Amino acid sequence: MGVLWRLAGAPQPDTLLRPPGARAGAGFLAACIRCGQCVEACPYDTLHLADLSAGLGAGAPYLVARDVPCFLCADYDELLCIAACPTTALQQVETEDIAMGVAVLDQQTCLAYNDVVCRACWHACPFPGSAIEFDAKLRPVVRADACIGCGLCEHACLADPAAIAVRPAALGLEASS
Repeated sequence: MGVLWRLAGAPQPDTLLRPPGARAGAGFLAACIRCGQCVEACPYDTLHLADLSAGLGAGAPYLVARDVPCFLCADYDELLCIAACPTTALQQVETEDIAMGVAVLDQQTCLAYNDVVCRACWHACPFPGSAIEFDAKLRPVVRADACIGCGLCEHACLADPAAIAVRPAALGLEASS
């Protein structure tokens, strides 16, 4: 019985995509007081509060990039979710240093890898030519070291389901298939 208890109580990796500036690993869930102020501050209705199925992350903010990505408060002078956070769960960060996750491209379903001219992800990316580049055949390639995980590429993808998906920073490339 003690073994089952240890397994059930073991910390699980955070599988949700968190807002920009979220502390790494368990630090975010430990610091977040589940007040919802970041959700209220988001002008794009990007953020939601996790329900009880999120386990230890219940009540903490997350986003679903395919539905509504993080627009990085493009029309504002600061990231409003971070400004609204009363704790250190969301920390000030420069846009290029955001580390929400990393986009992973599925070449099997990507239109460009199937001989269809498509640049949707590249055009949507806040760092085109840096986070998303083109190979010699003009197909998109994600550079994980430059991708901030905002999800704009996933949201813009014309394939259904999306051929490019952002994996949370906690999962990184391990979640790619």
